Amino acid sequence: MEQLHPDTWAILHFGLIFLITLAQMTVVYVLSDASNPTPGLGLYTVYFMAALLGWIAFTLQQLADVPMVIDVPSVAAILNSYLLFLAAGERADMRRGRIVLGMICLGCSLSVFFVTPQRMWAVQTVTAAFFYANVAALCGWRAYRRRNVGDGITATAAAMMVIGVPVAHYQWLVAGEFGGAQAIVFGLHTATYVLVALGFLASVLIEYQQHLSQLSTQDPLTRLLNRRGLEVALQVTLAHAARQQSPTAAIMVDIDSFKEINDNFGHDTGDQVIREVARYLQQTTRGSDVVARTGGEEFLVILPETGLDGARQLAERMRRQIAETPLHVHNQSIPVTVSLGVAATTGEVDIDRLAQDADRAMYLAKRGGKNRVASVENKPIHLRTSVSPGQA
Repeated sequence: MEQLHPDTWAILHFGLIFLITLAQMTVVYVLSDASNPTPGLGLYTVYFMAALLGWIAFTLQQLADVPMVIDVPSVAAILNSYLLFLAAGERADMRRGRIVLGMICLGCSLSVFFVTPQRMWAVQTVTAAFFYANVAALCGWRAYRRRNVGDGITATAAAMMVIGVPVAHYQWLVAGEFGGAQAIVFGLHTATYVLVALGFLASVLIEYQQHLSQLSTQDPLTRLLNRRGLEVALQVTLAHAARQQSPTAAIMVDIDSFKEINDNFGHDTGDQVIREVARYLQQTTRGSDVVARTGGEEFLVILPETGLDGARQLAERMRRQIAETPLHVHNQSIPVTVSLGVAATTGEVDIDRLAQDADRAMYLAKRGGKNRVASVENKPIHLRTSVSPGQA
């Protein structure tokens, strides 16, 4: 077997970095077409490309017979660590300190013209450790806040650099082995880059998985639950109602004359009406209540521990608040009203049956002239309507 020489190792190392960067660029290219690109995608792209250029410079330095006049790899390492700090800050939505740290980065990079190679190596490692400490803090905080393991991997990678640099300096200043210190830092840079690449990829995949999960249970227009999300959210509540034989009520809400609003004012205005009604419903309900958008202009509100009379009172409050608050769009006042159907049951709840009863009551309110509240009792079935003021 042919012996591997240092220059061969340099080529193999560069090949590894190139393949990792290529894989990351493929992921970035795919994500760039997404309707909602992940935060920090652009800056992470710049970081990966700049890191690749830095490794190219390092490989050329190892293979060149004539030493470079300027220590380009050290400058590249400083710039890359600052770019990673910018990318981590963008992803964590924390942009403080960019200018100050940018000035530090510039000053340390310019020192390449004034110090010896060994001193430049010291400047590069200390500066990189400083930037990586900030990256570890940003990514660790984001990992905790978002429960994202990928950001935790990136924070761990940055912490490795922070811990490893003092070890390398000890090897140089105390043990007197500058070559060993360089080898430690070289290994740290390689391991950190690989882990950052894996951490970024894992973080993006986890967030897209969470996004897909939200899409399956959440209405994108109003950020309310959809019908599937409603059923998931009510599992524990309905089980409790069955055990305790407690009442559960439902209110079906439908926006009156919604087609005319769309025809007269446009679909954008119609969407705004839907969002405003959703906001009113959330404002008038308790934290234990569940509000969902179940159709184009229909909403379903589930009220645990609530009987029919309490649900009717809440529905009347909803109707009155929406009717008394016209929507203002482009300096126009658009009156909006809703028809509401109320149903209630006790003990074990069939959510489909309860929603159908509330829907039937809502259509009763529609037939009664709109802008009304109607109710349905399960046993026995009893229909009644309340006429809004001025419509008697």
